[in-house]
Amino acid sequence: MSGLQNSRNPSLADYDLRKFASALRAHRANDSRGLSVIGDEIGVTISDLSRAMGGQMVSVGKVIALCRWLGVSVEKFYLEPEKPSETEVCTGANVKRLGESEGARA
Repeated sequence: MSGLQNSRNPSLADYDLRKFASALRAHRANDSRGLSVIGDEIGVTISDLSRAMGGQMVSVGKVIALCRWLGVSVEKFYLEPEKPSETEVCTGANVKRLGESEGARA
């Protein structure tokens, strides 16, 4: 995994909010205008911009608008779910044995 998961389960898709926030802060550092002017240009509120730059969650629409302002694809910060290895898929610990499950029902 290349980024920080927001959920506790790396087998679920996620979004790297820290990397996203860092990119926003770096882009903002090159812009001498105030947050309200920048927010108006992007189409987000000052609070939204501040939250996103702080690594907090904002709505999907705001993420898209902010990524357009950054000039990057939304997928740049996407974290793909981790796929289990072949040895993890069918191990004795996670496979129900037919005889055990039938015996429990009888």
